[in-house]
Amino acid sequence: MAPKVTLFSLALPSSNPPKIVILLEELGVEYTLIRKERDDVLNGVKAEDFLKISPNGCVPALVDHTNNDFVIWESAAILLYIAERFDPLHKLIGKTLEERAEVWEWLMYQTSGLGPMQAQLFWFKVRHPVKNLDRSVYDRYENEAYRIFDVLEKHLEKHEWVALDKFTVADIAFFTRLNVATLAGLTFDKFLKLDAYVAKIKARPTVIRAYERLTAA
Repeated sequence: MAPKVTLFSLALPSSNPPKIVILLEELGVEYTLIRKERDDVLNGVKAEDFLKISPNGCVPALVDHTNNDFVIWESAAILLYIAERFDPLHKLIGKTLEERAEVWEWLMYQTSGLGPMQAQLFWFKVRHPVKNLDRSVYDRYENEAYRIFDVLEKHLEKHEWVALDKFTVADIAFFTRLNVATLAGLTFDKFLKLDAYVAKIKARPTVIRAYERLTAA
């Protein structure tokens, strides 16, 4: 069967491309996975040909072959597009406007809150450490990441999932970031509900398949 979409990704570990692969696996959408290199001038995300697909020079980016090779980039936008395009029953996004709004708010909270905080912490501590960097820089991102962990922890004390009390694209978005939290030196020691939540999603067959595909790509 010909793939319905082509998805551009990076090598693991990463947090944004896995969101899309998990959703495609959840919906049973056939896809081709193409790995781009971060720093390769000719084949990387900043290469001229890829910038025509993703002007920001980042992955994920997706080409929908069932819709005149429509191109879309940015992980949250891709999640919503795929759900609208390939989830006619709206299982993972909500059936009513009010349900979708609840999914949107948690999805946007991940992309505007936890995502940037955790990514900046990882950047300064691991990917590009700065000698003698003032500790307040680490504290800013670490404290905010843990504050968001606490928001999630309290929410999960009353809810099984972050939105609609069922698995949605919002859970996918949070999971892939939380799944690499330890790389930034973060722990779930004080967040037992959150730890169990991550483990539960990690055990889903679709999530296991997604990471197997990402590893093999």
